[in-house]
Amino acid sequence: MEQITQINIMLDGEKPNSISSGHWCGVDGGAKYLVNKGIKLLIGCGDFDSVNDDERLRIENNSKYYYKKNNEIETDADFALRKIHSICKNIKIINIYGATGKRLDHFFGNILLLNSEKYSKTVMNIVDDNNIIMVAKAGKNIFLPKKEYKYFSIVPLYEHTIMTIKNAKYEVENLELTLTRPNATSNEFFDNKKIELEVDKNCLVIYAKD
Repeated sequence: MEQITQINIMLDGEKPNSISSGHWCGVDGGAKYLVNKGIKLLIGCGDFDSVNDDERLRIENNSKYYYKKNNEIETDADFALRKIHSICKNIKIINIYGATGKRLDHFFGNILLLNSEKYSKTVMNIVDDNNIIMVAKAGKNIFLPKKEYKYFSIVPLYEHTIMTIKNAKYEVENLELTLTRPNATSNEFFDNKKIELEVDKNCLVIYAKD
């Protein structure tokens, strides 16, 4: 078992302009990308349908833990999250890169994983060069301003979500969010204050650059 609390995942979508330090789990083509950058993987995993045999062997040789998925019941991203939680029992934060890009089917699948009950004790963020996407849990949440991220949007995951937001440019109390009208997007941090968000159901929060 690994006594680590934070790890990064690289999927095979849009790659970031720079690679963060820390522990990495490379998934399929994302593993190939990291290995080609000279990064040793804590975990290399996936069904490896986007790499050839030589590339797959190179990934295996550069991974402390290597797992090949042999089913289509779970996505490669879900498979990676399951393996991380089995190896890293103390994991608290997972940053997921390569989750956005051309494949919208993969993107929406990755969004749903953020709200999975299986991983509810772990803070998970989808990160690309322009956005950070996470889940706000039901109850009170505090969000800190981040440099270069101007916009703060909330997207409901459930019908009839009730939201109160304070210390943002646009404040509101007990606003009902619906799945058919985007009425909580493009808010902004104000005066460098922490945003206070209270919701009665889990919802998505998106930090976005201008």
